[in-house]
Amino acid sequence: MGAGNIVWRYAEDTGKGRHEQVVLGGIAPDTIPAMNPVALYFASGESLYLGVAVLVLAIVVSPFLKRAWLFRLRNVGAWLALAMIVMACPPFSMILDLILLAAFLLWFIASNRAGVKQTWVRLQRGSTIVLVMLLLVLTAIEFSHRTMPVITGKPSDHLVVIGDSISSGIDSRVPPWPLVLQQTSGVSVINLARPGAQVSEGLSMAEKLTPEDGVVLIEIGGNDLLMGVPSDEFGKALGTLLSMVTAPGRTVVMFELVLLPNKIAYGQIQRRLAAKYGVSLIPKRCFTSVIGDSSATSDGLHLSDSGTRLMAALVTRVLSPVLKSTSSPTSNPSD
Repeated sequence: MGAGNIVWRYAEDTGKGRHEQVVLGGIAPDTIPAMNPVALYFASGESLYLGVAVLVLAIVVSPFLKRAWLFRLRNVGAWLALAMIVMACPPFSMILDLILLAAFLLWFIASNRAGVKQTWVRLQRGSTIVLVMLLLVLTAIEFSHRTMPVITGKPSDHLVVIGDSISSGIDSRVPPWPLVLQQTSGVSVINLARPGAQVSEGLSMAEKLTPEDGVVLIEIGGNDLLMGVPSDEFGKALGTLLSMVTAPGRTVVMFELVLLPNKIAYGQIQRRLAAKYGVSLIPKRCFTSVIGDSSATSDGLHLSDSGTRLMAALVTRVLSPVLKSTSSPTSNPSD
C-alpha cells in the first residue's frame, strides 16, 4: 500500500466493484438533484440555533407589545421559529419533542389570551418559564453534538474505510476521497466502500477487518434513509456492524447522518448505538460544509475533484491524532 496506491478489496473480491455504478458522464442512477443553499442550511442542523433565538426573542418581547398587528407579527415569527427548529431535525426523543410542542402551544395560547382572565396570565408566566428552560436545555444538548470530537487512541499506519458511494466514488475519472487522502497525507488507506451500499452491506465489509486495522472510518447509512429502510431494521444492522467493527485498542469514527424531518429515528438510533459502542461521530454540519462548496459535487451529493479534496482534508484533520504517515505525500492527488 505505497503512496498513490489504494487497496480496493471489493474490486478484488468481485472483479467489478465501482464499475457496476459508473455510467457515461459520471452520474450514477442513484444520484439525487443538486441541493440549494437553503436545503443545505437546514440539513446542517444550524437552523436550530436561529430558530431558538427567534422564539426566545418572541417570548421576551411579548409583554411589551401593545398593538394587535405587533402580536400578529410575533405569532408569525413564533411559528416560523418553531418550523426552523423542526427542519433542523435534531434527533431528540419523541417524549422531549412532545413536551416541547406542548409547552409551545400552551405558551402561544396563553400569551394571546393573557388579558382575558388572571388564570391565563398565570398560565402564560408558567409556560414561558418552562418553554425557555426547555429551549436552553435542548440547545445545549444539541450543541454538544455539534462540536468536533477529539479523537484519541493508538496511532495506526493505515486507515480502513467502510462506506457507500460517497467514499467509493461513482466516476472512474474522479479519484475517491480515500485515495486523495492517501496521496496527500502519505497514510495508507484500505477502501472497502461500495456504491449504493446500505448498512446491512457494511457487515460484509466489516468481515474483512484484521486485528492490525487500528483506525476505521464508517461513512454509511444515507442509502438506508433515502431508500426507506425501516428504522428498526437500520438499527439492527447498525448495531451488528458496530459490534463487529469495535474492538479493544481500535479507534472507530463515523459520519453522523444528515436527517430529514420524517427520519429522525435514524439519528436517534445512530447516536444511541455510537454511545453504546464508543464510536465518535463527526457532526453532520461537517459533511454539509463539504458538499455545500460551489464546486464540491457533481449532482448535489456525490463528490467532484474539488469535493474529494475537501473531504480528504476534513478526515485528515479529524483523524490526525491517530494516523501516522508511512510515505511522502504526493503534490498532486490526481497523479
